[in-house]
Amino acid sequence: MIEIPSTAVSTWGGAAVFLNVLLTRLGVPIPAVPMLLFAGTAIAAGHLSFWPILCAAVLGALIGDGVWFSAGRIYGRGLIAALVRFAPAVDVKLAKARSLFERFGVPLVSISKFVPGLAFITPPLMGTTVVDARIYALWDLAGAAAWATFWLLGGAAAEQQLH
Repeated sequence: MIEIPSTAVSTWGGAAVFLNVLLTRLGVPIPAVPMLLFAGTAIAAGHLSFWPILCAAVLGALIGDGVWFSAGRIYGRGLIAALVRFAPAVDVKLAKARSLFERFGVPLVSISKFVPGLAFITPPLMGTTVVDARIYALWDLAGAAAWATFWLLGGAAAEQQLH
């Protein structure tokens, strides 16, 4: 796993957050949550502003998810099958995502970022459905904003403990 030093957040700010979240959402094994927590501590310390960092995180998530949604739309179930062959653990998450989608519908997109593994498989799975891309994008925006806000505020609240 790739490690990113916490000082990168204060030095590079929104660019570091954007790149980290984008790469994470594209499937690179870089954890985004620690970056958001460190950004939250930098916000609480007055080194960064909340809104630009939130926008950077949300934009990175939307672009990464959009790439996977588009790939699912273009390549269909063949992409899902390739993901299952590439990472066998995805098969379990895929079955769970399908059953949750059948039960809850498109709003699943907004909560999937909070569930490890489900966040990765949901965008391409949604791309294979008849869900309108605009509806998907709205739910993805809501989920990305909630997810990033949660972790940024968590980092700000735990500033003393994380430093």
